[in-house]
Amino acid sequence: MEKKSGFTFVEIMIVLAIVGLLATLATLAVSRSRQTAYEKQAESELAMLSASILQLAWDTGKWPNGAWRNKSDSAEVWDLSTMAAGLATENTNGVYSDWKGPYYDGALLDPWGKPYFFDPNYEKDGVNRIVVGSFGPNGVGKNKHDKDNIAILLDD
Repeated sequence: MEKKSGFTFVEIMIVLAIVGLLATLATLAVSRSRQTAYEKQAESELAMLSASILQLAWDTGKWPNGAWRNKSDSAEVWDLSTMAAGLATENTNGVYSDWKGPYYDGALLDPWGKPYFFDPNYEKDGVNRIVVGSFGPNGVGKNKHDKDNIAILLDD
């Protein structure tokens, strides 16, 4: 009886299963790395935004919502890219009398394509704080804070 050379069907299936497993692991690692990079990008942009918001508050005495800096019960701004926020354009309808901007010329959308927000009543560890933030990858927000939100405290 003559012996034939080559791979058996079982050997080919094992190799294909191993290659598929390695490809899946590589895809998951790239996805996790991309998510981490987006989070770091959002943190960096929020740090710059927070400095810009504080500069606006120091110059004009008002937050991006047009409320006086010392007023604790003011409204949220869910989209800091609006003219009314006063960060990027001076056409603020006279809300900010000592405006010396533009204060920020970077990205006003987070890496997931949603606007950054300003919240003077953001609950963190049971205490209301003033923050600038992103709703994170899931985009859930507007007073529905969850664990994927990225927020920087504004200490005035």
